[in-house]
Parts: sequence; C-alpha cells; structure tokens
Amino acid sequence: MKKFLIYLFRVILLLVAICIIFLNYRPNVSYLKTHTFSGGDHHEIGKLRVQFTGNTNVLVTDGETAILTDGFFTRPPLTQFLWGDIEPDIEVIQSSLDQAGIDNLDAVIPVHSHFDHAMDSPIVAQQTGAKLVGSESTMNIGRGLGFPEDQMVVARSAIPIKFGSMKVTLIQGKHWPYPDKELGDKLLNNEIDSPIKPPASAMDYKEGASYTIIIEHEEATLAIHGSAGFVPNILEDYEVDILFLGVAGLETMDETFNADFQTHVTGALNPEVIVPIHWDDFFVPLRKGLKSRGLLEKMLQGMDLERSLDIVEEKNPNRKMVILPLWEKISVNSLMGKSE
Repeated sequence: MKKFLIYLFRVILLLVAICIIFLNYRPNVSYLKTHTFSGGDHHEIGKLRVQFTGNTNVLVTDGETAILTDGFFTRPPLTQFLWGDIEPDIEVIQSSLDQAGIDNLDAVIPVHSHFDHAMDSPIVAQQTGAKLVGSESTMNIGRGLGFPEDQMVVARSAIPIKFGSMKVTLIQGKHWPYPDKELGDKLLNNEIDSPIKPPASAMDYKEGASYTIIIEHEEATLAIHGSAGFVPNILEDYEVDILFLGVAGLETMDETFNADFQTHVTGALNPEVIVPIHWDDFFVPLRKGLKSRGLLEKMLQGMDLERSLDIVEEKNPNRKMVILPLWEKISVNSLMGKSE
C-alpha cells in the first residue's frame, strides 16, 4: 500500500508538472521581434499619438483630446476565469493608468462587451473623467459598477460622435465566430440585459454589439477593429491611414473566411499601416510584459499567433505591418513613415 501511494504521488506530481509546462510554455513567435516598431530616425512630427497597452487597448491622443478603446487591465489568471468569479482590480487598473501616463480621457469605448474588453471600462472612465461609449450591454456593465447615467453614451451604428478634435464613428459588425459552438451560443449574439454586479462569471459578459471604431483627426484617420469577424460591405464607405486589426483566431478559420475577412476589412478600409492587436495572452499581468498564447491553447484550440500574422501579411503584401511595443506613445506620422 505504501509503495502504491508513493507511486500515485509521483504520478500526480508529474501530471502537475506537465500542466504547468503546457500552461506556461509559449512557442517562439519570431514575428514579434522582427516587426516591432522602432521610430528610427523619424522626427516625432505632429501631435497625434497612439499607445498600445495590451489586448485591444489603444489610446489615441493629441494632447488635448484622448480616447481609449477598452481599458482592460485587470487580466485575471486563467484559473480564476475557469473556476471562479472575476471582477475589476482597481489597484491594478490605477497602476496601469499611471504606467501609461493616462490622467484624463474624453471617452472609453469597448469594442464589445466580453469581460476581456469591457469589464474594467467603467472604472477606467470613472478614474479619468471620461464618457463610457458603447452598446446597452456595456451600459449594463457600467450600471452594475454604479457608473453615472449622465456619463454614458449609447452608440448608434454609423452615427458620428464628436469628442474635441476627434470624430468617432462606431460601425456595428460581427465578432469572430468561435469554433466551439457551445461557447458561441452563450457569448455571441447575446445581450447583457441587466446590470452585472461583480464578482461575476466571465460567462455573464456577453457580446452585446461588436464595433469597428473609426477615429478621424486632422492628422490621420484610424480604425480599431478588435475582433476577427466581419459583415460584408459595411466598411466600404470608410478609408483609413492606420488599421488596428484584431488577429486572434484567424488561424483557426478556413481559406474562404480569411479571404473574405481581408476583402471586407483590410481591403475595404485600405490602410497604409496595419497594427495587429488582440494577439497577446490577456491572462498574463501587464507587469510581466506582453506574452503570446501558451502551448496548451495551441494544442487544444489551434491558436497559433505566428500563423495568424502570416495570414494577414500574405494577403496584404503592399501594406506595412508593425507590432507596437507596450506602453510607448508613438507619433502616427512616424508610424506611417512621414518626416518633416
């Protein structure tokens, strides 16, 4: 009996070690090193800056007007996501805002209402004096956190909203279609129909509406397309200089989907520069830096960042693709290679 227990203990230790390896080992993604933006010799001309702070957090600011998409900083551990409830971590949120140098915002705009986009948004808006902009589902996240109604703006698709020096248009589209049908049935094409009072299950944060966010400024027009889904033809009336493109999941889709995605998103918007977003593991705290998805996710779900980046590059041979470094504010003119 004693020998059996020792044997069983060793087996359990081995299984635990294997799980730790699968959860923490991350395949090498050479693209992240070779395509990370460096300002080089370009002068920082113009006022308009962008900053990437993980997942689909994109700050756009000219020093007077500032808009942030999502503002998701809590990044709970995977174990808590799977087996517990989650909630915004105010201390982590504030330290992230401090690290990013963000004091005041005009608007916080989640690309949709899943937890990894909108869970922290009302807290970020409250801490920075911003309006919370989005769907009724996003507003119900705000209501659950006691965010003031008069600071909420329910967006109407394709109707511009003016914030200082910027014109913002949200175009309702589609989320990336989950390969897991059961998960998709729970989280996609569903609304949050009552306030969420955290802590709550990640499954409570349903999609609401997924948006492409167009930000027009005198120096450049930007688009943030946070999820790898599309609706045919809805973006063909817009043209942008820089496209922040959600790439997670493209590698799991077939050739027809990827060809159509490029036609109706990158082809329609016709950017000079594509900046991949939604590529990092949002269960890893930002204090550890940006990490690609782990080996376990690749084995179980087919998530392969290198492949998704290759797909976008292959289908956009005449467009510049760059990875933005964490925390750095970068001139959009430098990003487009312009000089004085």
